[in-house]
Amino acid sequence: MRSEIVGGIEDCPGVGGRRYSVAPRAIASRWLNNRIWSRDLLRNLYPAVFLAAFVYLCSCKANLFGPESREIGGGYRLKRGDDHNRFVLIIPNESGGLIIDEIGWREPLIAARASGSQYWEVINTARAQHIRVSDLQRKSDPIYQSIEIKSAERAWKELNRNKRLW
Repeated sequence: MRSEIVGGIEDCPGVGGRRYSVAPRAIASRWLNNRIWSRDLLRNLYPAVFLAAFVYLCSCKANLFGPESREIGGGYRLKRGDDHNRFVLIIPNESGGLIIDEIGWREPLIAARASGSQYWEVINTARAQHIRVSDLQRKSDPIYQSIEIKSAERAWKELNRNKRLW
């Protein structure tokens, strides 16, 4: 009982000695049904694969969306340091900046005090000017007095990750 292909028709041994012929169209149909089944299987697996990838990526400690920083205005950003207790005022288009303890802003000015310093860095974001002033100057000048100074951590909590102030 062997099957033979004669003129494009496959003779298949059947039940009770009867022979059935399978036309090329039927063979193609079987092949297409297998392809469709495979496509359905893949379509049904997409949600499971997506869910597994999502869970995997969310469980990583890596920050997939870039370093954690928040923009104040004029391109100046407040970035949380690696130890989460340190904050850095990042200069526009730069990767580094000034490690700060205190900061305040009122458009277009940013005033920040570096860790351990007695001087304030006052930045005019509209003119890209950096001015160093003493604590006494900052407290006596009416323009600088209007800037509310807060700890870097409190400022971090107030800033929105996705929205700059100006």
